[in-house]
Order: sequence, then C-alpha cells, then structure tokens
Amino acid sequence: MFHTKCIERHFWLSVRSSFLGLMFRFAFEDQNGFHFLSNQEASFCGYTVLISGVGEVVFRASFLGCHVHSKRGTDYHLHLWFVNLQSDGKVAAYPLQLHCSLQGQWSTREIVCEENYMEVSIQQSLLSGTSKTEKKGDDEADITVMFSTEDRPPEQARVLSLTEAAALGYHISQRGSHLVFRCPYSSPLSQSVKERGVDLEIVRATILYRLRSNFLAVDTTVACAQNEATADGPDLLWTVPYVLSPLVHGQFRDRGMRMGVNGWTLSEPENAERGFKVGLQEGRVEIRIPFGAHGGHLKSGVLRGQYSQSMSVDLFFTRQWEDERWPLTQHRSFRLLKTPFIPQVPVFTSKAVSSKGLFSFTVGSFAADVSLQKVTVDGGGDLLTWTWSHQTQHDTDLSVSRLSHSNGSHSYQLRFPLSHTKIIPEFVGGGYKVYSLSFSFTLIISPSGEVFYHQVTIEHSIEYAAPSSPKLEGKCTDSSLLVLLHHGAQAELQWELFLAGRKLDWDLVEMGGFLLKAEDDYMSVEIPSYSPGMHFEELTLQGLVSGVEVSVVDSVSLKVEDTLVHKCTFPARELFVCLPEGRMVAVVDTTHTIPPTHPNRTTLLDHSCVPMETDSARALFSFSLDSCGTTVTTEGSFLVYENQISYRQEFLPVDDPLIHRDSPYRLTLQCRYPANDTRTFAIRHPLNSSVNLTAMSAKRRHREAANTSVCLKP
Repeated sequence: MFHTKCIERHFWLSVRSSFLGLMFRFAFEDQNGFHFLSNQEASFCGYTVLISGVGEVVFRASFLGCHVHSKRGTDYHLHLWFVNLQSDGKVAAYPLQLHCSLQGQWSTREIVCEENYMEVSIQQSLLSGTSKTEKKGDDEADITVMFSTEDRPPEQARVLSLTEAAALGYHISQRGSHLVFRCPYSSPLSQSVKERGVDLEIVRATILYRLRSNFLAVDTTVACAQNEATADGPDLLWTVPYVLSPLVHGQFRDRGMRMGVNGWTLSEPENAERGFKVGLQEGRVEIRIPFGAHGGHLKSGVLRGQYSQSMSVDLFFTRQWEDERWPLTQHRSFRLLKTPFIPQVPVFTSKAVSSKGLFSFTVGSFAADVSLQKVTVDGGGDLLTWTWSHQTQHDTDLSVSRLSHSNGSHSYQLRFPLSHTKIIPEFVGGGYKVYSLSFSFTLIISPSGEVFYHQVTIEHSIEYAAPSSPKLEGKCTDSSLLVLLHHGAQAELQWELFLAGRKLDWDLVEMGGFLLKAEDDYMSVEIPSYSPGMHFEELTLQGLVSGVEVSVVDSVSLKVEDTLVHKCTFPARELFVCLPEGRMVAVVDTTHTIPPTHPNRTTLLDHSCVPMETDSARALFSFSLDSCGTTVTTEGSFLVYENQISYRQEFLPVDDPLIHRDSPYRLTLQCRYPANDTRTFAIRHPLNSSVNLTAMSAKRRHREAANTSVCLKP
C-alpha cells in the first residue's frame, strides 16, 4: 500500500496504483487546522507529487520543507495525511508519520532541482545564534531579497521584502543554521538561457541579512537544466552542462558525480551492470540509459500503425564541486525523464525443429503493457489459429507461452507440429522440402486498448527422406481435403489409390472435381468438401466435420500399403444437410431481418421442436423426416419432405393483439429423395432470409440420384 524511504535530503513516499481510488489528495494539519496540499503550496513548501511510469503515486518532501520538524539537525519528521476517494464514494484518510536521519554532513551550499521547484540552502554558522530569538516580526524586518539579471546593471536590481517575495512565489526562511531560498519554475523574476546547448532556468537572488549594525549578503542564485530526454539510438539520453557557469565563481574543481533511479543511489558496479553510462562530451555531461534497462519503465503505443515504445526513468543525479567562493557545492536533480515514442520492430527468432517434430519460435520483446490476443499461421492450407480467449483449452495445434525478462519486458514463444494437417510443405527435390510460413500477430496495449498487428513470413527447409513404400498424409485447406501420397522417386508406379472404397480414375476425378498434382516423389489429390465419397461426421455451429477414407494398394499383389482416415472441419455460416438415413440438419442465420430475429425463439412446424444449439445470430436444427410436423409429397419419382423454420411474433396487448414488435421470419426446408432409393446425401446453402420471408419457399436445384451436392457460406 505505502512504501517509504529516505534519499539524501528528501523523504520519499510511494503509493501503489492498485490502492488509488477515484481521486486522492495529500493533507497537512498545522496551527491553522487541516488543509489539503495545493500545487502552489507544494512548490512553495518543497513538496513534489507525481505519477511514476508504473502508475504509482510518488511524494517527495525536502528536509527543509514546511511542516518538517528536526531534532538537533540530524533527525527529521513529517506528519501528513493521504486522503483517498474510493470507488464506492467513501472517503478514507490515512495518517502517515515519516522519519529520516541525515545521511552525511550538510555542504556549505546545496541546490535541488525538483520536478516543480528549485531550492538552495546555505549553511552559515553565524546565522544559528540569531535564529534562536524566534521573533518572526524582527526576522522579516531584518531580511530582504535582491533579484538581479545579467543584462542589467546592479543599480536596477529589485529588492523585495519577504512578504512581497512570497506573494510572487518565492519562499525564504531560516531553518536552524540554514538559509533557504525556494521558488517554482517560470517564476516572475527568473531567466532562461542556453549553456552548451542546454536550456537553463536561473534565478539570481541575494539575501540581505541585517546583522547588528551591518548587512550580510548571501548569494542564493539557483540554476536548473530544463531540457527533456531524447532517444539516441538504443539509449535514453539526458545532458547537463559540465560547468554551470551561473553557479561557479573562479576555478572549478570537480568533486564527483553519482546517480540513481527510483529513489535508490547506484554504485559504479551497479551502473555498469545495468548499462548506465555517465560521460563528458563537448562540455556536457551525458547520461545514457539503455532502452529496457532495469530501473526504467517502457510504455507502449502505436505510431502510424507501428508498435512503438517510450522509456521513462525517475532519475536522481548529484554533482559536487569546489570553487573560490564555496568550499563545497552539492547540486541534485530529480527528473522523471521520458523519451518520445520510438517505432520498434519485434524480433522474430525461429529455432530448429525438435526431436518431436515441433517448430518453435519467439517474437518480442514487448513492454509489460502488451498482451498477445491472436496468432494465425498460414502454412499453405487452412489457417492455424490461437486466440487468448481459448488459451486454457486443451489444444495441441498451436501452443503459446510467455517468457518474462529481468527488465520487466517479455516475449512470446510459440510451438506447433510441422506435421499438422494445415501445414503443407513444397517438395523441391534433391531430398528437401520447404515450408513457407506466414505469421500474423494481433496484440493489444493496456489500459488504452490500442490494437496493433505484426506480420512475418519465413521459409524453413528440412531434409526429406523419401519412403521406401507409399505413405499417405492428410492436410486441410479452407474448402477441401488434401491427400498427399509420398511414393519416392520410383521409375515405375505399381500401386493404386482408393477413395472411400472406389478406385481413383479419371471418371471419379471428373465427377468429384478433384485436383491432381504429380511431382517427382509425391502426388497430391485435392478433394472439394462436396465431393462423392466424403463422409459426414458432425455439424455444429462451429462447422461441418467431414472425412474420407483413403488407401493405397499394390496393383500386383493387392496388398494394402497404407491407409488414412482424414478429417477436416469446414466453417459454415449457414448450411442445410439432407442425410441418407432420413434426417434434416440446418444451420440458419436469422439476423437478415430488420430488426434481427432472435435465433433462440425460432421453431419448426411443430412448435415443440426448438433449436439444438444457438448463438447470437444462428440456430441449429436436427430432426428426422417423420417428426416435427414434416410433410411429404410426391413429385414424379421423388419424395419431397418439407418443414419450416419460423419465428412466432409477440403481439400487444396480449388480450386483444393489434401490433407487434417483431419481424416475420419463415424459411422452408426441403429434401428430395428418389422414391426407390434413399441413399442421397445433399448439403445445400439455404436461401438468404431477407427483410420479409413470409411464405417464401427455399427450393433449390441439386444433384439427384447418388451424387452429393454441397454449398457452404463461410
């Protein structure tokens, strides 16, 4: 919930994002009562409130800030309240007591560049005696502040009382042995200049302190870099001038630098381990943090349709130097740095086929806010598909696993068997076969809901050993079954192929609309889903499952060399099936009417016959020819069986119905069987049900006798 720590001269408090309600505020209690912290008071009193890259609330407070109490100048205490407006409308207030001990000794001059204010504290031992008088009125009368600019002569400097300065946002106070000057950015008397190409904001202020009969002038000039981070190749880059000339007097002697992230100071070995670099270039200090490094946060976006990343880091940077006026100056910067969005190309890495025949590959890396929603693999046949919504189901076709990395990013590893019926290789000869694989990824960014796509096409070749005897292999396309007969490079072919017990000859090829392709070491037969010999297995709203039994026989010995029972699922939006055993099966889409008809309220002529299965748009009916009110008539040498799917309208009022809110819906189903032979198997697509289908017949032309007719609407 809450996490506190101390860094240098600051209290540091973070609040988890999961704990935040609809609104939150920080509050204090002083002699004037309980009051909320405003943005203006935060910069005036030395507080900073921001949202980190991971969505947490970060609160920082200077040891020299308002409401901070100190004991002996070494222990610092701050009491505040966190007020949270919860989702149920209730307000919860949490009292927090922060305590920190001084780390190291105060330097003569310490400057802080925070996100929302600048602060300088001067340690003057001769001021400590006068501060004990605690006569606020005398103190204010004895202290003034003079503001000057580099382009104006000293006589044009502006001198203000503490009250006048406070009205402009300038905080001046004496805390023990420290004289403190603090102001927000873009204050009325600030200046913006460029130093080594870096934007600086400067406030040249001098505190005039009356000490008995003399004045003590204390230079409280403050300068902070205002430039944002940039993306330079693989790094986040932030620069500051090596020498801040407005703050240096005489010879500059560097006394070191240190940096940290997220409130933790890092040692040189830790910086090297994370890839952080601090260097000098043309009079500037360059801080480089690699994209994705530990301690940074990656945020995803879509830039002109391409996946992009922005990196943010909560940086803490301290410099120390000596000059002729100040024995030791410490200059600290707290900056939440962010780069613009940079397009990223996910890396696709394929791995060798395992001993189990699995093809494995990884794609990534992605930031933590990206999740994979869908993957399709086009391997020459029907699409191989994985979706996030079905990831927990038992599916051996395509498996997806998430690989987490130490920096918080992740990749996805996918595996599937190259022997899958939907993956069709090309046999290129020379003992090799080539798989041409096209991958399409659908990914989503949270919480924005932005969707982006990534596509990759690769070719993978493996050595192929031709079988010594014919071998059968089955594949699936979107509208047909594909049978591959691997026979090797045999000079004479002495075998025959049988489909559903019938020898494959040219009569069968023409009648079934087969497509044959012969190569040096294999032959393929593409069988449309409506061809004779296809075996109807099952029809659900998910599709039609059909199969065929194939065998290869030695033409001399009549020995069966290999057999294959091959099945494929063909998606169908609408479908009508006349089964040879005397059943009708229909999948109908009832949404063509205006307004759409509810499929779960449709029935057959016998209103007790309701759909076996429905979804939001379709209904599935399956019934025998002697049930559900089915009628039979004779047309020549055919028996015509007929039923009707209808939708019962609701009339209002119930007692005296006059009006209705529903569209009329009727769809006639008709099967024709030869009077002397009922082995006909017909699959047909029902007539589109338009706005008004009342009394419309769904008669269709179809193949008669023993042929099968099929029409699918995917």
